[in-house]
This record gives sequence, C-alpha cells and structure tokens, in this order.
Amino acid sequence: MIWPLRPRPRLPPALAARVRVLATPVAEQPLDERWVVVDVETGGLNPRADPLLAIGAVAVSGGAIVMAPACEVRLRQREATATDNILVHGITTGQQLAGAEAAEALLEWLEFAGGSPRLAYHAEFDRAALARAGLASLGLKDRAVWLDLAVLAPLLLPAGPGFGRPLDDWLAHFRIPVYQRHGALADAYATAQLWLALLPLARAQGLARLGQLTRLCRQARWLRADPA
Repeated sequence: MIWPLRPRPRLPPALAARVRVLATPVAEQPLDERWVVVDVETGGLNPRADPLLAIGAVAVSGGAIVMAPACEVRLRQREATATDNILVHGITTGQQLAGAEAAEALLEWLEFAGGSPRLAYHAEFDRAALARAGLASLGLKDRAVWLDLAVLAPLLLPAGPGFGRPLDDWLAHFRIPVYQRHGALADAYATAQLWLALLPLARAQGLARLGQLTRLCRQARWLRADPA
C-alpha cells in the first residue's frame, strides 16, 4: 500500500518568507563557535505523539553562555493537558491556551537556533518533538546536527555518574548550582552549564571540533548496542 504524502502546510506569506531565509545547518565547527542548547516541554512522555508545549534555548559561544537573547516560547494548545501533567511541566491551563500559534513559535525557535548545532540532555526526545512539530506546522525538516550530552558526558568522564543518569546527577557531580529546574528555559540553561563543564575535558582529550564529537557519540552507540 502506498501511503499518501502529507500536504505541506499553507503558510501566510510573511511566515513563508521567513522560512525561506532560515540558515543552512553547520556541518563542522570548532568548540568555541556558537552552539544552541535546547529543552522542550511536552504533554506526555512520547515526543512523537504528545503535544509540544514549550521550547527553551540559550546559545553558548566562546566558552560562555550568551545571556541575551535567549529563546522561550509556549505553543498554543486547543485544550490544556491533564492536571497531573501540569504538575510536572508547570505550564498552567491559561498559559497553554494563550501561547503562540505553533508555526510562529517554531519559526521563532528556528530563527534563534540558526544553523548552529543543537545540544540537549537526552537529545533524541527534544529532537523528535521538534521535528514532528516542525513538519506538521511548517512542512519543514530541520537538518541541524544534534549532540546528546547524556551520551557525551560519560564518554568524556567515565568516572562520573555514568550512562542513563538524570541531568541532576551530572549537575551535582560538577557542583553546578541550580536555582530553578523543570521549565524549558531553566533546563536549557542548566544543560548549557554542563556543556561548559565538559568543554575542558573534550579539549584535554584532543577533541576540538564538532565532527570529532559526533563520531565519538556514534561509536559509543555501536559499542553500547545490545547484541542481536
């Protein structure tokens, strides 16, 4: 059976013009160039099915977090998530119903991120949620490079908390103070602080470029894969 192709969303001319000038993804760069650290909040634990509620992102450049501008957007929902879910992500019913239209919110995120590589903790969750929303609202595939700090951190520091540990364990290991957690922008900022702590470890091991880190993470997935 041949499944019909999903029709491309019809965007207002102003939004379509903004889509056309989005930056081309960077394929290679040194560690001191611009990176974008991102975190998302969703209406559940399945990024391929549950609604995307919020995006938070900060840039890191020259070995420092760029405090402004940052990206923090909430996507308007047709109906709010359940109360139990709100207790997890903290986005109230009113905030969910008053957010930005999905296409506008996603464009704001993509314009902020540009072509820079994306960093996240458990990055596949964030990547999948953003990819699904971007395709549905903009008809756009984001082809940027992603790095998962949940994989990279234990590779660079085998004596640390290890694979599969929550972000809080790594923040505690590096004694990174956390004043707020479990909001998209706050978690992106905390993840950016972890990235800064990992940079000297990468350089000490002769890892100075994006391509080296992506190859390291790719090799680790092969080594950790369960035998067939």
